[in-house]
Amino acid sequence: DPKIVEELLKKFVDFRRAYEEDGISPEEFDTFGAMVRTLRQFIGDCQQLSSLIRDFMMPNPDV
Repeated sequence: DPKIVEELLKKFVDFRRAYEEDGISPEEFDTFGAMVRTLRQFIGDCQQLSSLIRDFMMPNPDV
């Protein structure tokens, strides 16, 4: 809905920066809050999946 997008663009600087074509430079991308949060969540989930697979393939003999 264009009205919702317009409201978000007015209220949130980071939304505007992410939405606009030249809002974030390549140098800023690695430190952009939304990108960092997404990457951290992805890395955390990959670690959880790796742990799950490890426990399935090599169960802990002490448990």
